[in-house]
Amino acid sequence: MAVTLRSVLTATVLFGLVLAAGATAPVGASGLPSFLGCEGTHAAIRPHSILFACADGNFYVNGLRWSSWTAESATAVGIGHQNDCTPFCAAGHFHAYPSVSIRLGRPETCRGGRRLFTRVTYRFLREKPPGQKNRQSTLSAPFLVDSGCP
Repeated sequence: MAVTLRSVLTATVLFGLVLAAGATAPVGASGLPSFLGCEGTHAAIRPHSILFACADGNFYVNGLRWSSWTAESATAVGIGHQNDCTPFCAAGHFHAYPSVSIRLGRPETCRGGRRLFTRVTYRFLREKPPGQKNRQSTLSAPFLVDSGCP
């Protein structure tokens, strides 16, 4: 089989088009569900942080290290940050809580065929904030939305 300059150029152009198409694919194009937390944020696969207290920002988990992200669930560990709200939230201080696990689940297909995880569970694996009754909490996502899909 003879390799011609034309066949090399054609293959190079086609390969470039495939790469460009993959580079511009929207989040979730892989078929995997994405996660949308607070309204007004963007859905993402493997976000670096999740804000849980949408209204005031007083609790979030960042530095997320995802150990899995499948069509059914996703798991990560990160650092929780919670405001002590002492004497009140605007004057409070944030405290870090290492080893907060995150589990996403219950994927649903939303408008436009977009898949989103609609359940998120966080768990303090070590120390939990004072005044927090439970080490674990499960929330519907996106947050502050009546149904699972916006």
